[in-house]
Amino acid sequence: MKKKLISILMIIVVLTCSYSTIIIKGATLGEQKQEVQNQKQQAEQKLEYVKEELSNAIVKIQELDDTIKQAEEDINGLEIELEELQKRINQIIETLSNIEKSYIENENLLQERLVANYEAGDITYLDMLMNSANIVDFLSSYYSIQEIVKYDIELLEQIEKEKKQVENSKKELEEKKATLKVKKAKKEQLSVITQNNKNIKEQAIINLSTEEQELQQKINEYKQEEARIEALIKIATNEYEYTGDYTGGVMAWPIAKSGTYITSGYGIREHPIQGIIKSHSGIDIGNAGFGAPVIAAADGIVTMAGRYGGYGNCVMINHGNGISTLYGHGQAILTEVGKQVKKGDLIMEVGSTGISTGPHLHFEVRINGSCTNPMPFLEGKSE
Repeated sequence: MKKKLISILMIIVVLTCSYSTIIIKGATLGEQKQEVQNQKQQAEQKLEYVKEELSNAIVKIQELDDTIKQAEEDINGLEIELEELQKRINQIIETLSNIEKSYIENENLLQERLVANYEAGDITYLDMLMNSANIVDFLSSYYSIQEIVKYDIELLEQIEKEKKQVENSKKELEEKKATLKVKKAKKEQLSVITQNNKNIKEQAIINLSTEEQELQQKINEYKQEEARIEALIKIATNEYEYTGDYTGGVMAWPIAKSGTYITSGYGIREHPIQGIIKSHSGIDIGNAGFGAPVIAAADGIVTMAGRYGGYGNCVMINHGNGISTLYGHGQAILTEVGKQVKKGDLIMEVGSTGISTGPHLHFEVRINGSCTNPMPFLEGKSE
């Protein structure tokens, strides 16, 4: 058992470079293709062995770990929502206070105007004419009364407007307070569930054998590396600004070679190394072979170009408007950070570096740093 588990640890490392000696110098294309196929079959057999040897306890721990991670992301999201809700509630309360103050002042002013009009009694235009010294005096008095009437009408309209604003603000305030209450309850419930899952996970780890704990630690290290790379990607996303704007339309197929196709789509899949069900952040394009040309899918500026954990040799391009693309597992990088590229420019060669089971391109599209399905962009439906 110990030897098998040690072998698993080695396989996780060895699989990342299992194709490094596939291309034989002087071999025909057919022989190279056959050798690639043989190596692929061997890798698949090793992967099956790894998945079989992952005990139920380890699988359960990984599932708990993924659940905890997602819950913590949800809790962080709820905290941001709660903060924004509280800010909005404070804004509404302040606005409501100002509107109510103005409403009361205008209402009192209107009452004073009504009393003054009542005490003055009815004034006819004939009275104005008789009491005027001349036509100029009459027109002046007439204009003054018209202005007073206009002011009274505007005052009434303002009071009515403020009355509606008060009613709407009070309604929104109650709605926001109700939403805040629900969000707080959801956060508290999620926090309790997450803590329980952490306790279950810790106990499950304690119950693992020494060999299983070694394997568990190896998987944890892999996940930590994933998280580190993800953080670097988000930093790189905002580090270089591209002056152009991505306005939609069709992105170029990222491998400039005929006969390539998608071998693994975007979304939920079984991870080929961990054997755990998880999200695939992009698409894998295969049947290209080592050294096939990888091109920029659209105009942009290179924000990453180097080796990044499981991505291996990786390039990322910012296309403007929050859109970026990522190209992973390259054999060689043919561009550099800060370089402006055009759609179709050569940026990399297909390879199998990083966490990979054979020569292919891992291609991602990200919106403001978050992964999204690349297919609508490649099919011209991203608008």
